[in-house]
Amino acid sequence: MRRAGAGAAAAIGTAGLIITVVGTFLPWLHSGAVRRNSYASFGTLRRLIGFHGVAELLVRAWPLLGAVTAAVVVVAATGLRRTAAVLGGLVAAWAAAVAGGALARDPVGAVGIEFAGPIVTLIGATAVLGAAILALTSQVNLGREGSPRDRTA
Repeated sequence: MRRAGAGAAAAIGTAGLIITVVGTFLPWLHSGAVRRNSYASFGTLRRLIGFHGVAELLVRAWPLLGAVTAAVVVVAATGLRRTAAVLGGLVAAWAAAVAGGALARDPVGAVGIEFAGPIVTLIGATAVLGAAILALTSQVNLGREGSPRDRTA
């Protein structure tokens, strides 16, 4: 049963990572008839609104999301499940913060918010976060019951 929890976490996490990345390529902003994905949107938003502090760092690093997502998969494939879960949780928090911030923004002039991209990204990030929590809790349970002391006691 606990082994199934780890497998379910891996499947949910993988699906969530894919959904998160797909969401970044869907429309996030529109201006007239032009729709922009998240990568094209943030350049426009930086010029129109300007970001400061942590928000600026998250948006500037956004093009690296795909590479970091791939790193989570590679780490998981090497068998470092806890590390992959923690890294996946951080990726999920990052994606959720950016997508949530995009949804919370008011339209600026002729630039309007498209909901498809941010919502799909949030759905994927939620799945990844749930998978990370499931993976970490199943690892804790396996670690406690799998120790030699528990078998002899």
